[in-house]
Amino acid sequence: MALALSLLALAAHLATDWRYGYFRDELYFIACSKHLAWGYVDQPPLVAIAAFLSSPFHYNLILLRLLPSLSAALTVFLAGRIARELGGGRFAETLAALCALLLPAYLLLGNTLTTTSFEPLSWTFFFYAIIRLVRTGDERYWLAAAAAFTFGMYGKYSMLLPAAAIVAGLLLTPQRRVLVSRWFAAACAVSAALLLPNIWWQWSHAWPFVHVVQGDFEHRHAFQTGLTLEYKTFAANAGAFVVEQIVYTNPVLAAIWLSGLGAFAFSRTLRDLRCIAIAYALTFVLAIWLEAKGYYIIGFYAVLAAAGSTMAERIVAAALARTIAVTAVVVTSLVFLPLSLPVLPVDSLISYTQTLRLTGNAGQPARLIQPLFAEEFGWDELAQHVASVYRSLPAAVRAHTGIFADTYGDAGALEFYGPRYGLPRVISAQNTYYLWGPGDYDGRTLIVVGASQAQTVRPLYRKMTLVATYGNAYKWVVEGPTPIYLCRDPIAPLPDLWPRLKWYGA
Repeated sequence: MALALSLLALAAHLATDWRYGYFRDELYFIACSKHLAWGYVDQPPLVAIAAFLSSPFHYNLILLRLLPSLSAALTVFLAGRIARELGGGRFAETLAALCALLLPAYLLLGNTLTTTSFEPLSWTFFFYAIIRLVRTGDERYWLAAAAAFTFGMYGKYSMLLPAAAIVAGLLLTPQRRVLVSRWFAAACAVSAALLLPNIWWQWSHAWPFVHVVQGDFEHRHAFQTGLTLEYKTFAANAGAFVVEQIVYTNPVLAAIWLSGLGAFAFSRTLRDLRCIAIAYALTFVLAIWLEAKGYYIIGFYAVLAAAGSTMAERIVAAALARTIAVTAVVVTSLVFLPLSLPVLPVDSLISYTQTLRLTGNAGQPARLIQPLFAEEFGWDELAQHVASVYRSLPAAVRAHTGIFADTYGDAGALEFYGPRYGLPRVISAQNTYYLWGPGDYDGRTLIVVGASQAQTVRPLYRKMTLVATYGNAYKWVVEGPTPIYLCRDPIAPLPDLWPRLKWYGA
């Protein structure tokens, strides 16, 4: 059954991931794929490699998102297998796989290429290896855990959290004996060797990712709906973090993974795996202490749901009751499915959320409120607006005019769509774009797109004029109109000013 549901997951993603458009970060990853390296300012290289693999097909959306879709499907399969490893039968396997299939966050991640897209798979496979290691006593499973860890680290550095936490969990339980093993030492050595190129890249660039994390925290803001999920104050961010664990996993499915957490912590049948409950608690507390975003520990929930499913199988014995339980999971998940998977055309989605009274209340217009989907619209139109400004300049001026986008998302969009409208090379000073530099632009005339760095650019030019504004109704929840400035007469050549434009963060 787990295999059938994993194939269903893959089919669902392949059938829908073309519907809207490129996500902001995907356009940046496409740009990174043209500069393949062992690392980037704000991420490991896996997402750039995934984008590169689709380059022969002109970054076709389905192929660009194929690896995340496959990862989502494999996560579903592994969730079912873990339920079996924990002593569950067919019902537990089915329920666990369904949870991994229908978790809102997992649906979103399987349908978009992001650094988090591979986290459910890498974390779930890592815990599967640990479970097999503890249950079978075969210490060679440390190599499987090392493979999962290494893969996860090349996707996102947050893989350090569950790895450190599970070692701590093992140390605090009788299963600490598995750490005294040549296979554990070998696994650590293999992972270190495989990760060395990326570590060297970060070291040789003065650990830019640390500065990205700092900058990310400083630029947290609310959505246009008024919803705030990330705060600068510790207490408020901790409260939001807790709430997000329920929001990202669906309240009904949250009941299952919470029961799984309780099972790992207190059940006699799973007492040999108490290290997983300890690992979750440590990761949860550490994430709150670091003031992390709510989705940073999303990789935990497949294994917890698998444990919860085995508990449900023991408690719910009657066939009718099991049918009702599965039906409740499916029906409640389907209600909110359009907010996690693009099964509806965007205008139909807006109408649907209005029916649910999630938008269009109190006389306000109904709008697209799903932030990730909102980031998939308007990029081609932005390039057209910038091209209109560029073409309005005299030919002699255009010859030395550069295009500067303040964010990597705008830069990636203009780099991807700009050539079809005659735009020259696009530059930006955010994250890895900063390392790629200003090219051969001298900065005499610069078209600046976006407001995020407007106040940084303004002192560098004696003349900075707002010449156009672009807005897209679908992007309302994440950003307002995008200003487009024409900057002339710089105080110094652009290469000399470049360090003052440096921006690491989100």
